[in-house]
Amino acid sequence: MALRMLWAGQAKGILGGWRTICLVVSLFLQHPGVSSKCYFQAQAPCHYEGKYFTLGESWLRKDCFHCTCLHPVGVGCCDTSQHPIDFPAECEVLQEAGTCQFSLVQKADPRLPCKGGGPNLEWGSANTPAPGASAPHSS
Repeated sequence: MALRMLWAGQAKGILGGWRTICLVVSLFLQHPGVSSKCYFQAQAPCHYEGKYFTLGESWLRKDCFHCTCLHPVGVGCCDTSQHPIDFPAECEVLQEAGTCQFSLVQKADPRLPCKGGGPNLEWGSANTPAPGASAPHSS
């Protein structure tokens, strides 16, 4: 009887651990404010740049991915950078060196910020024509 209760307690502990991991994974995949790339590495070690992390701890990599230790099942990471997707064709996106920040600059002179005067109905998400807008005419 005592052995049965001990086994039941261990099983409950194992299931409780898996429930915690599943909860962390589901919360990780629903990280608020992040609509970027996420991935999971099964059985990946929880270390980065010589530092080791335990279950639930997280770190920010140099490439702007926020990673969370899900030991013993692996590591989950999401891109935290916010990339502009709706801007005029004469502008481009530049990442500021050593940061997870981006600037919208003029292609003709990247030292100058992108000129924007509010919404432009000729361009839409990812610099594509907005729904219902007529395509630009070529000369």
